[in-house]
Amino acid sequence: MGKSIDMRFDGTVVLVTGGGRGLGREHALQFAARGANVVVNDLGVTSDGDGNDVSVAQTVVDEILAAGGRAVADTHSVADRSGAEAVIATAVDSFGRIDVLVNNAGIISYGTLSELTDDQWHRMQSVTVDGAYFMSRAAWPEFVKQGGGRIVNTTSNAGFAGCPQLGHYGTAKLAVAGLTKTLAQEGAEFGIVANAIAPMAITRMNRDAFFDGSASESDDWQADLRSGKVPMGPAEIVSPTVLWLAHPSTDVNGEIFSTSSGKVARVAFVVGEGHFDPNHTPEDLRDNAKTIRELGNFLDPKSTGDELAVIPPLFA
Repeated sequence: MGKSIDMRFDGTVVLVTGGGRGLGREHALQFAARGANVVVNDLGVTSDGDGNDVSVAQTVVDEILAAGGRAVADTHSVADRSGAEAVIATAVDSFGRIDVLVNNAGIISYGTLSELTDDQWHRMQSVTVDGAYFMSRAAWPEFVKQGGGRIVNTTSNAGFAGCPQLGHYGTAKLAVAGLTKTLAQEGAEFGIVANAIAPMAITRMNRDAFFDGSASESDDWQADLRSGKVPMGPAEIVSPTVLWLAHPSTDVNGEIFSTSSGKVARVAFVVGEGHFDPNHTPEDLRDNAKTIRELGNFLDPKSTGDELAVIPPLFA
């Protein structure tokens, strides 16, 4: 017996940035398969952000149309205000509104701290952080006007866990996690919901690291993963998490979810019970380092106020 399909998006207008390849392509196709009207935004750049191929977005649109769905292509940049506003205008002009914004656009490059160029650093922040910011800001008035909307951002464990040679990437992705938390809090009164995924999947951006000519991709990714041939599954298994977070029946807000190879789990930034002494010295902290580092009955703050609220009772 097949699994039921009742989380539909009939008539919903979904905008996917970086929707031409990899994760974004899978998001777009799966939204369309469930009835959404999809705007596929993609500049068609290389993995590190060079070049421009406007056919990339249109190719995904053609796939959707051939399957009987509805979609349009957009090739504006998300990394500046005017470009982001033009992307939103494409959605509104084509379908009359925008209901879901998936901030997926991203690039990749590698280098240790001493190797990274200023251009690599600034380009990464521009596409990743500025892109999520400008797109969210451009969509905001439409969401407020129509009484709500959903944002699904893309962060990464390279940010909250760290990853050598990806300091610029991890920094940008962790900033997106912070933006997500704020968007969720500011948007609540307007019916705007914001969450994020931290995906891991084999895509165009990391494929060469796993398939160097000594091994080839097979049709059975689960067998490849079990055997250790690959460390993670394909992009298509990430997209269900995006669709779940984008659906109006999903009642989570301001949260981050790790999603890879069939495993989906919440990611939290937690604060331990710690050591309390309003007159502490550096020596006190040294002597109580174990207690300070122990999470114990940790706090999972939903706002900055949550952490501040636990301090006054300690004086009692």
